[in-house]
Amino acid sequence: MITESELFEPVKNLFANAGYKVNAEVKDCDVTAVKDDEFIIIELKKNLSVTLLSQGLKRQKTGAKVYVAVPKPKKYVPRKYRDTLYVLKKLELGLIFVTLHGKHSFAEVILEPEEFFPPASKNYKKRKAILEEINGRTIDTNTGGVTGRKIATAYTEKCINIACILDTYGELSPKQIREYGGDEKCGNILRINAYGWFEKVEKGIYKINLEGRKALLEYPELERYYTEKLFQNMPDED
Repeated sequence: MITESELFEPVKNLFANAGYKVNAEVKDCDVTAVKDDEFIIIELKKNLSVTLLSQGLKRQKTGAKVYVAVPKPKKYVPRKYRDTLYVLKKLELGLIFVTLHGKHSFAEVILEPEEFFPPASKNYKKRKAILEEINGRTIDTNTGGVTGRKIATAYTEKCINIACILDTYGELSPKQIREYGGDEKCGNILRINAYGWFEKVEKGIYKINLEGRKALLEYPELERYYTEKLFQNMPDED
């Protein structure tokens, strides 16, 4: 079981070897390192957590450069750690990894605490795509934070709508589907048939297949919504 005190010696050696005067437990700071006018604070923790980041931000109020030091993950892959490093960079906190191997333990700087300059431009393309997806959804049947389950996208909704129309009225052309409330681009959706729910009966005529009917069972809220909408829009019989 790793203790925070085990992290101290390697961190102390890292800065002492670079010519800093290193002290422990100074006014609630785990480690301080001073050289000329440079003032550094290092917070030690067994895990990289919100609590640790909060402590680091508090230490920044002293005007010091602040590092957080944690044991190096056993399966450290820089690419997978990219988002974490971005958060630390944005908070202007440095990161130190400590590798514990008895007398051969050592600390290494992974990220320097530097002033953060946000990107000059925002990702408007990503923003547009998210907003278009939001505006393309009629009802939200998804649950946030859930993995391993099918997600109903705006495109899924369009396909379910078409499937409901074909299931209700039988074989139709894209023009007829649009008249019943199908998407304006239903012709392309039917031709591409990304989910494999539709079949071409003859030129310009399509029907729903077995996979499509199974899909209606997999998205019961959407099936109910679009089927009820169809019946509401049916003309009254004289």
